[in-house]
Amino acid sequence: MRSGREFVCRGQRALRAAPQICAVLGAFPFALMVTACGLAPAEVVDRTIAVVNGHLITWSDLDEQMRFEALENQRPLRELAAEERRTAFDHLVQNWILRDQMQGMFPAADEDVEAHIAQLREAWHVQNDPAKWNSLVESYGLTAEALRKLVANQLETLRFLEFRVRPLVRVTRQEVEDYYRTTLTPQIEAKGETPEPVQKLAPKIRELLVQQKMNVELDKWLANLRSQAQVRLLWSGVQ
Repeated sequence: MRSGREFVCRGQRALRAAPQICAVLGAFPFALMVTACGLAPAEVVDRTIAVVNGHLITWSDLDEQMRFEALENQRPLRELAAEERRTAFDHLVQNWILRDQMQGMFPAADEDVEAHIAQLREAWHVQNDPAKWNSLVESYGLTAEALRKLVANQLETLRFLEFRVRPLVRVTRQEVEDYYRTTLTPQIEAKGETPEPVQKLAPKIRELLVQQKMNVELDKWLANLRSQAQVRLLWSGVQ
């Protein structure tokens, strides 16, 4: 096995985005980024930075995750810092823990992946300009295939979490009415407006409260899974 300082890369061109990611991950002296090699086929010596329940997380995994999250959040790569690096790493760890739980459940349909990508394009205001969208994705160091894979993984995880956590949540009629009276009505009246009747707003209020409770249950469940997981860090830069 080669050392972490060794990096072999044969490609046609380097991406413009590569220096920014290398700067973020440059807290260690051997910035190895697979996508920094360019879009052409490359021979890469990667390095494992963590092991989660026997699954390897590499520098290239972290690089790709950071690029994807930056694209989704419309964050320029040059603005990424250690906080984004740790967040992306936490997401990678969580994803592997959840994959062991999912066991291939809820595969994302092609049309759902395309619909989510269409939402990304709309958010970037390039929904009607395929060339500009392709250029944007390339500027983030991602290929169309990699983007589809990342979106599919995200959708599959979200559906599994919905399946796993929603049944644990119950919202009573009293809770809906209390939220309408003590929270929603004062907010609307503060704007000089008159709130609609509770009967009309009840479905939206109920779903809001369900989502809030789901977030609480999800945090507890994920914390429990994380406490039971075997996570071995091989690089201090993600601590």
